[in-house]
Amino acid sequence: MPQPTAARGLRRAELITTDPEGAALFHQNLLGWRIWGTAAAGFECWVGERHCASLRPATHGARTGWRLVFAGARHEGDLVGPDEITARMVTGRAQHGPWAPGPRRGEPCWVDLRTGAAQRSDAFWPSTLGWTIEGDRYLTGGRPLLSRCGQPMGRRWDWVCHYATEDVDLAADRAVACGGRIVDGLDHPVLGEVVVIADPQGAVYGLAADTGRWGG
Repeated sequence: MPQPTAARGLRRAELITTDPEGAALFHQNLLGWRIWGTAAAGFECWVGERHCASLRPATHGARTGWRLVFAGARHEGDLVGPDEITARMVTGRAQHGPWAPGPRRGEPCWVDLRTGAAQRSDAFWPSTLGWTIEGDRYLTGGRPLLSRCGQPMGRRWDWVCHYATEDVDLAADRAVACGGRIVDGLDHPVLGEVVVIADPQGAVYGLAADTGRWGG
């Protein structure tokens, strides 16, 4: 069987939400994204020339929250891994990750895979997306792409995408002022100081200091 072409990073993150318009306003204020689209069709979010996120309206029965889109794979399609954690794989160049230009404010800067099934996750994600494993990290082309850890966010196993911000504490205060909440504050083993927040609809992600490098 031929080896899969390695996914080199993220094309973007997708937020499935019951309130795309509210999510667009929240993230525009928090992360400085340029946003266009409609509430019915969804919004596309950019930092400069790089596509960071899509905000999609939740259809009936859809699982809300963030889903990652990994780029550089041989084929395109949806993936469902252990703990029912989902992702997409697409062909073409990654816009965020260890092989892309360094992250700026508002762009993804690291990813955690929060899973209660470490062995099954190590068997599924690297073999599907062409990664290697070094301890609790997944590498693409020899460069660290994401961490796997066994601590859930609330009651849910999922991806936690971290975004670069100019000041973690100020960004956390801004998130709360805009209707979000702080889920956790932690000393991240890769990023250092991180604040994990939830937006007004409950979607969870991290805020980390903007160092200009993937993984801080």
